[in-house]
Amino acid sequence: MILLRDLLLVCFLLGISTPPTIADDEAVTVFAAASLTNALPELAQSWADATGYAAPRISFGPSAMMARQVAAGAPAHIMLSANPDWVAFLQARGLLASSPKNVVQNRLVLVQPGSGAMADTALTTAQLEQVIGSARFAIADPTIAPAGAYARSYLEHLNLWEKLKPQAAMGTSVRQTLVLVERGGMPGFVYASDARLSSRVDVVGVVPGDNIPPILYAAGRTKKAGRAADSLFIFLVSEQAAQVWKKYGFAPIVPK
Repeated sequence: MILLRDLLLVCFLLGISTPPTIADDEAVTVFAAASLTNALPELAQSWADATGYAAPRISFGPSAMMARQVAAGAPAHIMLSANPDWVAFLQARGLLASSPKNVVQNRLVLVQPGSGAMADTALTTAQLEQVIGSARFAIADPTIAPAGAYARSYLEHLNLWEKLKPQAAMGTSVRQTLVLVERGGMPGFVYASDARLSSRVDVVGVVPGDNIPPILYAAGRTKKAGRAADSLFIFLVSEQAAQVWKKYGFAPIVPK
């Protein structure tokens, strides 16, 4: 259970004036990045068990699509994106109730079909060229999915994007990219958290952090949010939630 004194502290840090209470039966709707498909339902259920609220409704998809749907009036109370720019997109349009908060961090990895081997070393250009070569490789569509945008940024950093782009098999999300690797027999770029869940891929290496922007997941409360959504928003950056985030391969960002 989350203690009241902890809620008061986190409310202050998040800019929420009063701690949430179970004042109504408001159903919370969350729009979230596809890479949160496994972690977020467990977090949502833990929050519901701790507070007495009903488990929220969660829609998963590419961050760009989710953000545009919210901007078009979709009834979401919380937006969780793998790219803070899409939450900032909503803030710039006056659709958020408070400033967005970074919740967790992830890493980008190159994987290939295998049996679940997890390398934790930095990916080298030589490894990249050896694994991909002239073959097809999987990547989430950079125009709508942050994982693809990070992968493109990495390949641009190496001056390889224009060369390799014709070989790219693009999925609509990082989860679809993982399926392309598992079933399509090709290498691909996914998040470390996704690779961790699969016993059918091997991690070749981790994309060096200085080659791409930090992979931060940001959360924003929309102006449709009520007390239940405020409570869930607070829970996502709590110490209790941090243990679940770590379980699924994310690095939680807990307010001090």
